[in-house]
Order: sequence, then structure tokens, then C-alpha cells
Amino acid sequence: MQELISVIIPVYNSIAYLEQAVDSVRAQTWSCLEILLIDDGSTDGSGALCDSLAQKDGRIRVLHQENAGLTAAWKRGVEMARGIYVGFVDSDDWIEPEMYETLYESARREEADLVCCGIRHVFEGGIHKPWDDVMKVPGGVYTREQIHTELFPVLINDGSFMGRGMQPNRVSKLVHRQLILNFMYLCDESVSVGEDSQFSFSIFPEADKLVVLKDYLPYYYRVNRKSMTGGYDREYLEKIKRMKERMEAIGREKGVYDFTSQIRNDFLCLCVLHIKGEIVRNKKAGYRENRRNMKRICTDEAVREALKHYDMPRLTGAEKLFIFWMKHHWYAALYAAVRIYFRHDAV
Repeated sequence: MQELISVIIPVYNSIAYLEQAVDSVRAQTWSCLEILLIDDGSTDGSGALCDSLAQKDGRIRVLHQENAGLTAAWKRGVEMARGIYVGFVDSDDWIEPEMYETLYESARREEADLVCCGIRHVFEGGIHKPWDDVMKVPGGVYTREQIHTELFPVLINDGSFMGRGMQPNRVSKLVHRQLILNFMYLCDESVSVGEDSQFSFSIFPEADKLVVLKDYLPYYYRVNRKSMTGGYDREYLEKIKRMKERMEAIGREKGVYDFTSQIRNDFLCLCVLHIKGEIVRNKKAGYRENRRNMKRICTDEAVREALKHYDMPRLTGAEKLFIFWMKHHWYAALYAAVRIYFRHDAV
């Protein structure tokens, strides 16, 4: 007899894609599923669509709540879940039919708390070729000792740009529900950038056994035009600083390894991307305003500390030069480099 798997789909204003996401879960070869749709205060009719979908399939349960953010939504889903293992699908993505059967069989065969796979990014309208996001660490089974000795040193940053040894994504994992329940209190609902980083960081150090299916990519992450060309977010720096502080707090609470340098490296990488976003997504503001905002970013105390103490020996020459320009406030060089190399990016 099959054991129950709970699949949680947080829903917020995704009416154009929600049915495809739900149908891809309903079509799973592992039929013993419950599908939890957590409507996080949608205003576009997604909530009503959730109710309509539930009428088609008795495995679907719906919860409507006031808008509280992604972390609050998935937490509520975990609390409602009845399965031994829990998976997540975002409401604008879709998955291959055998995904949860494959992940579950691996979890049961190895008696693992956590199974991780890869993600295929698909660009809406086919304007870019799909690209695969796989774990940087070798595939295979990791015992608790191996998690500590082999994964911890590269968990958040392996010394390269955005060098996350383990994907932080919720959606690429099947996790023992009790493991999430035990540590989801560490996930701050006010964090609005890097929500998945705190999710994974709260559970990775606690797993007794972990499986990485490195070349298995059954999850399709939709990169839509809005996510590619969304407006410039002036508050982004404060949001990634909040994430950095949360990750540092989780690291201190775990107390099993010093992740300080890795967290600093990851933060600096996000700051580099923020500079790019300032110039690409806010280019209509003109150079003078771009320069003021670059200065605001580069002179921030947390950013200055990261620029001074980062430790990424695997950066390319171009990445090192870009960070050098940030550190020494060469804003014209930053501006020119981004405008040249990302001149085809839309805003």
C-alpha cells in the first residue's frame, strides 16, 4: 500500500498558471497524494479557482487566508499536511509525472530524511533557451557525518560567484514532514527575499541522511516576463540584509559549523546582482540617479564589510574586477560594464 505524500502549493494571484501546476501534481504516478492549496489572499480569482479544482479531485484541500507572504503560506500547509513526506510546487510551475514516485522511492530505499533533485528553468515564450540548475555537490547518498564534512564547507558558498553547493529551493526537495515541523520556527515570515534559503538552512544540518539526485530534473520553473523585467526595487538591499541577518541567526542557533564567511560571500553576490539591477531595471532614471543608488549600496555598512572580508578564491577575473570597482566606488566603470554586457536586457 502506498504511503501518503503531501504536496503544498502556495497560491497568490497566479490564475493564468495555477491549473497547469495542479494538474501536473494530479497526474503523478504516485497516486497516494494530498494536494494542499494555500490561497494567500489572492485578488485575481485564484481563490475561486482553487475551490473549483478541489471539486474535481477529492485529494485537494483548500485553505484561504489573508495575505501573509510565502513563508506563512507554506508553513500553514505543513501544519495541515498528513503525509510522512512533504513536497512543494509553486503555483506557476509544473512537474513531470514520475517526480514524487522517484523521490519517494529514493527516500524509502535509503531511509533518508531529505531527497533533492534539479530544476529546469523554462523561459516564457521561448525567448531564451531553457537552462538546468543542478546541485554543485556530487550526487549520491550522504550520511550525517558526510553532511557535516563534505556539504557544510560548500553549503551556502563554495568560493565561486553564487556558488551555492546545495540548491536552497523548497520545490526541488522531498522532506520528512517532522523534520520541517521541528525547525520551521527558524523561518522568519518577514523575510521576503531568500525565503527558501532559510528553509533549507534550517533543515540541512539536522538530516541524518540526505540523497542528491544530481542529474534528475523533473521540476519546471517558469521564468515569466514579469520576473525577468519587473520594476526596480529600491528596498532590495534592506531585504537581502534581512535575509543575511536571519541566516546568521540560524547559523548561531545550530552551532555546528561556522557559516559566517559563506553567508557573507552569498550576500555580496546578491549585492553585485543588485548593482546590475539598478542599472538594467532602473536605467530610465539616468546615470545620475543610478550613481546615487550605487553609492547608497556600496557605502552601506553591511556591504562595506562584505567587500572588505569576502573570501571567494574561485571568482573569475571579471567578477573580481567588478567587486574591486564596487569597493573603490568606481561607479562610472560599473555603469559602463553593465550597460555594455547587459544591453539586450529589457526593463
